[in-house]
Amino acid sequence: MRWLLRAAVAVGATGLASATYQATAEAIDRRRYPPPGRMVDVGGRSLHLIDLGTGHPAVVIIQALGGNVLDFLDFYRGLATEMRVCVYDRAGLGWSDPPALGRRTHDDMARELHGLMAAAGIAPPYVLVGHSSGGITARRFAVRYPGDVAGMVLIDSSHEQQVPRYIEVEGRWDNPPITTVRRVLKSAAYPLGLRRLLSGKASRTAPAGEAAAARAMELTARHRRANIREKLLSARSHGSPPGLGALPLTVLTAADRDPTWNAMQAELAALSMVATHTVASYGGHFLQADNPGLVAAAIRDMLDRVRDS
Repeated sequence: MRWLLRAAVAVGATGLASATYQATAEAIDRRRYPPPGRMVDVGGRSLHLIDLGTGHPAVVIIQALGGNVLDFLDFYRGLATEMRVCVYDRAGLGWSDPPALGRRTHDDMARELHGLMAAAGIAPPYVLVGHSSGGITARRFAVRYPGDVAGMVLIDSSHEQQVPRYIEVEGRWDNPPITTVRRVLKSAAYPLGLRRLLSGKASRTAPAGEAAAARAMELTARHRRANIREKLLSARSHGSPPGLGALPLTVLTAADRDPTWNAMQAELAALSMVATHTVASYGGHFLQADNPGLVAAAIRDMLDRVRDS
């Protein structure tokens, strides 16, 4: 029993030292990498927003699962030479404060975005651009605040039924429960500082000059907790996508996806009576990086559509 006690004390001391290291490293990183945008108070919680360019309606980017403002930022800076582009960190990600405790939903994220735009003084209506799981949040926003949405572009968007559909049709899912549990346990090491010591990953989608800042944000315990909560939300995804009526909609689908994914993309295009559906001739899930011309043209065309209406 004596050696067990000594082992427990050693483990506790190691954990305390690692947690102290993690907290100290994060404090240093916050000073070294200040937020590139502005912090906006939304009901006592600060959310991070980058507001680029000029014009109306504003194009509001809703990033993929776990994404932050530095993802594809060079692409959005290029768009901002022609239009107003707003990209933000969801609660807990990047530089934004953590969300409230409890289960997160896409409706929660839609409410946060609505509050952020109002607090930032960016008037509706908006053109929402949702990538991957951000597409679900974009659709929930349109249902909750229909008068605030002029048009929508979905970039290889997630589908509310994708998890049960893949399990039913193909007997598999790329993020099965065991994988999710493994990621949860893996992320639990971040607050102890262990993952910071072991991980050498830097964001592959951030501008080259800001990769270090992206990596620092990805390695915070706050970001990792928010990221895993979004992964769990993705694993629980269910229900039918809501109809969008006559809302102008463009659906962009990556090239060479499987039949199940393509069928769900066609269903998303059918949500609106005035939808355009384009399957990319090349480019994967991250079309902003693989086929930026296609994405830029779709956003540009959507702005022209809503301005002429």
